[in-house]
Amino acid sequence: MPDSRKEQGKHPTRWQKGKSGNPNGRPGKGAEIRRQLMELTPEAMESITAGIKAGDTACLKIWADRCDPVSKTTLPTVEFMADTTDLTHFSMSVLAAISKGEVTPDIGTQIINAAASAARVAEIDQMRRELAELQQQVEDMMNDNP
Repeated sequence: MPDSRKEQGKHPTRWQKGKSGNPNGRPGKGAEIRRQLMELTPEAMESITAGIKAGDTACLKIWADRCDPVSKTTLPTVEFMADTTDLTHFSMSVLAAISKGEVTPDIGTQIINAAASAARVAEIDQMRRELAELQQQVEDMMNDNP
């Protein structure tokens, strides 16, 4: 049975190797869709306005979401004293700050989660250093005993 890959290499083609058969790329439809939407915009706005006046909450939501979007919330900066002896002490000091009202519970949770993630990264780095040290020790032992 002949190998189809070998046959493809010998088969003549109208395309030259290394050159695209479609250098301009696939024709896009985005510009046409945008043009059609722009033509519909006045009618769409009239329909949405009529729906709002008629009490249609879906139309009101469309208007609110598209015409007056909600701004993204930003988390406030918080300041409190944290015990950074270890992750347990740090987490306990965040919980203490929450109980004193210095930090909101949701922000406190985010702080503890961020600290736990940082601790995992530090642990992985430490493991990599220890593994490299062990590998070096094994190589040294192998070189000492030919």
